[in-house]
Amino acid sequence: MKKLFSFIVLTLFLHNYIQSQCFSIGADMSYANSVLEKGGIYRDSSGNITNPYAFFAQKGANMVRIRLWHTPENNIDICGNPISTNNLEDVVLAFKRAKIQGMKLNLSIHYGDYFNDHGNQKMPKAWIGLPPSLLLDSIYNYTYAVLKKLDTEGVTPDIVAIGNETTYGFINETAPTNGWIWPNDADKFNIALTAVDNFNRVNNYSIKKAVHFTDNTAGWLAGLFYSKNIKNFDIIGISFYPYFSDFDSLQQLGSLITELKTTYKKEIMIFETGTPWTNSAYADSYGNFMGNNGNFNYPITPQGQKDFLFDLANTVYNAGGTGILYWEPAWISSGMCDLWGQGSSYENVSFFDFQNGNRPLPAFDIFNFCSTLSLKEEKIYDNILIFPNPASNEIKIIGIQQDVAIKITDVLGRIVKNTFSKNNSVDINDIPVGGYTISLFIDDKIVSKKFIKI
Repeated sequence: MKKLFSFIVLTLFLHNYIQSQCFSIGADMSYANSVLEKGGIYRDSSGNITNPYAFFAQKGANMVRIRLWHTPENNIDICGNPISTNNLEDVVLAFKRAKIQGMKLNLSIHYGDYFNDHGNQKMPKAWIGLPPSLLLDSIYNYTYAVLKKLDTEGVTPDIVAIGNETTYGFINETAPTNGWIWPNDADKFNIALTAVDNFNRVNNYSIKKAVHFTDNTAGWLAGLFYSKNIKNFDIIGISFYPYFSDFDSLQQLGSLITELKTTYKKEIMIFETGTPWTNSAYADSYGNFMGNNGNFNYPITPQGQKDFLFDLANTVYNAGGTGILYWEPAWISSGMCDLWGQGSSYENVSFFDFQNGNRPLPAFDIFNFCSTLSLKEEKIYDNILIFPNPASNEIKIIGIQQDVAIKITDVLGRIVKNTFSKNNSVDINDIPVGGYTISLFIDDKIVSKKFIKI
């Protein structure tokens, strides 16, 4: 009975591990707290009111992205009130709500008091007029202090992005951006990246550092950053919206990801994406800013939204990318006010059907991408089996005719055994009880199977 219970627990743990290790797939939920505070209601498919963080996690989202503004209270919303959304306290709350649901944490530091993007990179009001040396000190101290606060609150991020869509300048006094100024902008990036490094070193952490471009600029910006000695990062994040993209095929995006990964040896993730499911209905009077798919021919329907996301996920995964984050799928209509309107200018791109009481749309299935991928792989190699499973002393590889090189990794991705099968068998007496992946090197392919040691 004890072994049966251990098997069940390990099976569930292994399933969740496989899902998270296959691909980071999640959502930017930066507005969710404010939507809830201002009366927004999310429902499940049965019409029951649901917690959005819990619901996204239940559907399979394994990462949340939250943006941070320095002092958003310096802005007055359209309803006449100081904006507090996405200040540091709001980020702490969002991360706590996501972490308790098992999601990893991705922090986007805008280094401004409000939205910074490809056309605007205005610095916080508190930094305007500072001489270069004091500005660099402020960037360093702010970055370090943010990480320290999050750590103190128990929500240390897994990824921190230095800037948001920094395509033509960084931490400027003007809006719109005044373009790149070298070496000043390189100094700004590098001092922020150094702050993360030092925080990692002091605390023995391994927070990953990211830069963030758009699909139209990532190819040349990565090269520009390297030429200006901005290299100390782990991830290149890309925004890809069909509505804004110059691309006319997902193959172009796949080629970009492969090229960036091969050239710069960095992880490549889609930090933002979004596509509408309707352009003929509205939940409020706040005009929606995205009504079509640009050069892409996906229909503006719930199924079209879902089909795009699965095609995108397959493209990114096959090109070697490591994740996709959908921008603001929880930004439904509510009493929330921003700088330009009240409600949502994005409810037609969200994952909730405002025409059906904010019940979930089919797009939520994208968070199951890894499971569908695993099923496809199993169909290809369904003649190869690991037996018995669970196993205690030895496993046999059924369905291959020759002995092969194998690698066994644990649930943390650590290699616990490198060897060759012998008569299609592998001795596992020397590995502890737990869940494992065995990788079989067959000709030019790697076939991975899961097993449990009991």
